[in-house]
Amino acid sequence: MHLFSLRFWLAIFPLCLATETVCAQYAAWGDGQTATESNNPYEPVQPLPPTDVFPPKYPLYEPVDPTAAVTRTAAVIPPELDEMPYDMQMEEGLTLNEDEIFSSRPVLATSKPGILQAVTTDSTWIAGSGDNIGMTDVLGTITLGFPAPTIDSPLIVTPGFGMHFLVGPASVDAPPTLYDAFLTTRYIRPINDRWGVILSGTAGYYSDFQQQNSDAFRPSAMAIATYNWNKNWQFLGGVVWLNRDDFNILPIAGVVWTGERRKLELTFPRPRYSQLWDYGPGYEDWWYITGELGGGTWSVQRADETNDLLTISDYRAIVGFERRRDGGGKSFIEFGYVFGRQFEYRNQPFTLDMNDTVLIRSGWWF
Repeated sequence: MHLFSLRFWLAIFPLCLATETVCAQYAAWGDGQTATESNNPYEPVQPLPPTDVFPPKYPLYEPVDPTAAVTRTAAVIPPELDEMPYDMQMEEGLTLNEDEIFSSRPVLATSKPGILQAVTTDSTWIAGSGDNIGMTDVLGTITLGFPAPTIDSPLIVTPGFGMHFLVGPASVDAPPTLYDAFLTTRYIRPINDRWGVILSGTAGYYSDFQQQNSDAFRPSAMAIATYNWNKNWQFLGGVVWLNRDDFNILPIAGVVWTGERRKLELTFPRPRYSQLWDYGPGYEDWWYITGELGGGTWSVQRADETNDLLTISDYRAIVGFERRRDGGGKSFIEFGYVFGRQFEYRNQPFTLDMNDTVLIRSGWWF
C-alpha cells in the first residue's frame, strides 16, 4: 500500500483527531482549567469529577481555618444554623415527637362556613327511687346562622324539640311524657373593640300534648351586655326572663377569665371552670365543673282531666368531659349531683319534695 495513498490518510485522520482531543483534555485538567475557560469554543465539555452515589452515614465536618476567606455558600447561611452545637451536628438526624410538633396549639374554629352551623342531640338520665320521680330527657336542635348584616354580627336561629319521660310511684299524679317545641333566635352584636350585646328570644310550646291550652305557649327572653377589659378578662351583666312558675326573672352577672389552657366563668346563674388536658389536629379535649338550674314548666292534663301547670325544679352540680372539634362540633359526657328537687302543681296545689339523686348526660354536636 502506498504511503501517500488516499485510503491511508482517511484511515489515519480519525486516530490523530482522537489523540489530539485526549491530550488537550489531559492538559486542561492538569492546569486546573475547564473547557469553559478555554478560548476555543469548539472544545468538548469536560466531565465532572467522580461523585459518591451513596453519601457517608455521617456528614463530614472538617476544621475550618479561621483566617480563610468566607466562601459564598457560607456567607448566606443564617447565623442560627451556623451556630448549631457540634453534638447536634453529629446526630443522625433531628427528630420531634408528637408533643413538640403540637407545642403551639392550633385555634379551632367555633363556626362553620354556610348557613347550617350545628345539629345537636343529647340525652339526660336522672335516677328515681321510692317516692322520687325519675326522668329521661332527649333533646335535638338544628342551628342556622345568617349574616346580620355581616358574619361578625350574626343572627342565629335554633329550632328544637325535646321529650321528657317520667317514671314514679303510682301515688303521684304525674304525666308519663312531657314535650318541648321551641324556636330560639339570638343576635350577637359587637359595638366596638370592647363592648358587645347578646339578645335572645324564644317562642316555645311546653305541654303533655293531651289538651290545647294557651298556657302551654310560653315565651322567654335574654339580654346581656359584655365588656372586654383585655384579652383575658371579660365582664358581663344582663337579665333573663324564664317565664317559669318557680323562676320568672333572674339577673345575669359575672366575670370570665380566659387563659391559654383553662377558663373560669364566675357567672350567675351558670358558673363553670374548664381546663384543656389534650389536643391534636382538629380537636381539643377538656374537662370541666359547672352548675346549672334544671327543670321547667309545662301545661298538662291531670288525672281528673283538668288542666294545670306542672313545674319541676332542681339544682345541678356537674363534672364533664368533652371533645371539641374544628367548626363548633363536640361530643361530651357528664356526671352530676341533683339536689333541691321539687315537683309542684299550680291550680290544684300539690308539692312533692324529692330526695337528692344523680344524673348522667351525654351528647353529640355536629
